[in-house]
Amino acid sequence: MNFNKTKTQLIGTAGLAAVVLLSASKKENIQQLYAQQVAGMDGRTTVLGDTLRADSLRGKMLIMNFWASYDPMSRINNYQLVQLSEQYESQEFHNGQGLEVVSVSLDKFRSPLKKAIETDGTQDFHHLCDYKGLESPIAQSFDVNRPVNLLIDKDGKIIARDFAVSSLQQALDMMACNNE
Repeated sequence: MNFNKTKTQLIGTAGLAAVVLLSASKKENIQQLYAQQVAGMDGRTTVLGDTLRADSLRGKMLIMNFWASYDPMSRINNYQLVQLSEQYESQEFHNGQGLEVVSVSLDKFRSPLKKAIETDGTQDFHHLCDYKGLESPIAQSFDVNRPVNLLIDKDGKIIARDFAVSSLQQALDMMACNNE
C-alpha cells in the first residue's frame, strides 16, 4: 500500500515538474520573441523623423511605453516617464547600462500625437506610431490591447509589465548596481 502511495506521489511530482518546465520553456520563448520584436524595430522612422537604431538600445534597460494622446492617464504617465528617464538614463543596472524609452502610440491621427509629444516634453523618447490604433502590428506583437509600460532588460526579458510608473521605478531601484 505504501508502495502505491509513493508511486502515485512520484507520478504527480513528475507531472508537476513537466508542467513547470513547459511553462518556463514557453516563457523563455515569449522572452525571445520580445527580444526579436525590439530588434525588428531597427530602421523604423520615428514620429519626429529620426531613424530608430537597435544599436542605440542594445545593452540598456528599455521601457516600451504603449500610450495614446487622447488618454488622460497616458499623458500623466508621460510626465512621470520623463522624470524616470532623467533619473536613470546613465544608471548602471545588473541587467543593463542606462535607460531608454521607446514610446509606441496607439493613436490613429498625426496632429494630436505630435502636439502631445511637444506638450508632454517627451521629445527625447523614441516615438513610433503606425496610426492603426490597437490594430497596430507593434502593439499586437507585444500582446498589448491598452496603454501599458513594459520594462525590458538588455537580454529582452520583461522585468515588469504595468501602467504605473511607480512599479517600474521599484523594479529599477532593485536592479540598480549601487543597491547591493
